[in-house]
Amino acid sequence: MVTNLVGLALSLSMGTGGQNWPIVTGDSEGTCFSRLSQINATNVKGLQEAWVFHTKENSGNTPIQCTPIVVEGTMYLVTAGHQVVALDPAVGTVKWTFNSQNNSSQSGHARSSRGLAFAKVNGRGKILYGTPDGRILSIDAAKGTADPDFKSVDLRRELGATGYVGVSAAPTVYRDLVYVGIANDEGKGAAPGNIMAFSVKTGERKWSFDVLPNEQKSAGVGAAGAWSGYALDSKSGVLFAATGSATPDFDGRDRPGDNLYANCLIALDAKTGRRLWHFQTVHHDLWDHDNASRPVLCRAKQNGKLVDAVAVVTKTGFCFVLNRKTGVPVFGVREAPAPASGFVGEQAAKTQPEPILPPPLAETVFTSDLVTNISQESTAHVNQLLSSLDFGTKYLPPSQRGTVVVPGYFGGSPWSGASFDASTNTLFVNTNNLPGIMSNPASYRMLVDQEGYPGIRPPWGMLTAIDLNTGRFRWRKTLGEYRELTARGIPQTGTPNLGGTLVTAGGLVFVGATCDQRLRAFSSKDGRLLFEFPLPASAYAAPMTFEVKGRQYVCIAASGGGYAKAFGFDLGPVSDAFVCLALPETFERRH
Repeated sequence: MVTNLVGLALSLSMGTGGQNWPIVTGDSEGTCFSRLSQINATNVKGLQEAWVFHTKENSGNTPIQCTPIVVEGTMYLVTAGHQVVALDPAVGTVKWTFNSQNNSSQSGHARSSRGLAFAKVNGRGKILYGTPDGRILSIDAAKGTADPDFKSVDLRRELGATGYVGVSAAPTVYRDLVYVGIANDEGKGAAPGNIMAFSVKTGERKWSFDVLPNEQKSAGVGAAGAWSGYALDSKSGVLFAATGSATPDFDGRDRPGDNLYANCLIALDAKTGRRLWHFQTVHHDLWDHDNASRPVLCRAKQNGKLVDAVAVVTKTGFCFVLNRKTGVPVFGVREAPAPASGFVGEQAAKTQPEPILPPPLAETVFTSDLVTNISQESTAHVNQLLSSLDFGTKYLPPSQRGTVVVPGYFGGSPWSGASFDASTNTLFVNTNNLPGIMSNPASYRMLVDQEGYPGIRPPWGMLTAIDLNTGRFRWRKTLGEYRELTARGIPQTGTPNLGGTLVTAGGLVFVGATCDQRLRAFSSKDGRLLFEFPLPASAYAAPMTFEVKGRQYVCIAASGGGYAKAFGFDLGPVSDAFVCLALPETFERRH
């Protein structure tokens, strides 16, 4: 008999409240919020390095994107080399290490792992890990050894797939079930990204929700997995998934129609997998505009009344806010007209959904007046490139020579998603403003100037606070800096960003994410920059916070590397560090 799981699931879902950070997003609702306030707007400038843990793995090919968890006096994290490590969270010393034996040749999504989950069965703690090569492992949380009662899950076998099947996001636990978001190939013949539930105790599959119809799977269509992970309403027992695009990218001729349940926000009965409702954020995706961010459970005003809501920020630069029970958009949605494709046999969707509110978080169509203006040389170079590309119309499908699309592959919102402060009903999200060049046959390239900087007018990175009482922005700030451009007299441009935010009761929004090797803290009230801390490399992970013996800490992985470096946006070093900050030991703690 499985015991303790119900109470544990409820306690983990209610927010961190005190010392722990038991889930990568702080709670099962995905809010990335902490009630800790020892570090606050008045003293955050006093933060200093408390400890640094070096993983001794820093090839730069695989970034550390893991957000650690802290449960029952231990920190758990996963390294770029797929080692699961337990640390003493006060000093960063190793308690144990577990080698997942990940097969990198069968891994994708930059082979990155974004976190772990904790569960308790019969009083024994378990660490659950979804590996980039497509397995679910269970590890004894105290000993760091394989769980003898749990049979390792082979997701490739579960799906009957021959291609790549992997996991990048942290698993989600509800009662006696565990769920992982599946990340697959993006070409023809990819496996489907079915949503599946497994026994926390044994690894046995309990249910599966098909994200693609059989006729599309038989035509070689695949993916549509919720690879960014899930949000869970544990009180009502509802699992929320934001699914990716159907494959192949940029070519929908073998997948006519809107491609349900790809590019959807889906509400499922967490116990049975029964669909409750769905909402599609992109029809017949031709731009790799998969939902890269997990949903966030929040509250919003609808017809003057607060309602339980769920929000998803998207690569398309939009934020969709839906009634959690019904799936009805809180602020309304319009269907914007979209042009036809020039490819014979391609049936592009005639319209695309756009929220009436909040406003777009990034540019949604690239026009000639948006060409970069950081120098005359940059403007001339990008204009020359545009002479052989298609652009200027919203939702313009990919062409053979290339179509300029904003936001591009990075988003809009990157994989890390948003954070939410229920005390003010404010959603915080960092976004990119980067043009991609989409073509069929598929190729992945960015529109950049002669130096490799984005070919669009700055800002290239933004941090935004969205008031969910009104659907309007509370404030917006440029996020990140290329210091070499600042030295030339160019106003701060922001940088591409690939990590997430942490919001605290101390009135702070912490974010790394940028390509300039910095951790920053902003005032959650008005967006003032209150603190900057130099990191050994850029931090492409979301920060977290916890408390040990009355002292609050903030921790973030800082590795650099990965896609930002591959696309030329990160010019800095790579590292192997988890950096933990705290106020000085002499700080007088008032609770």
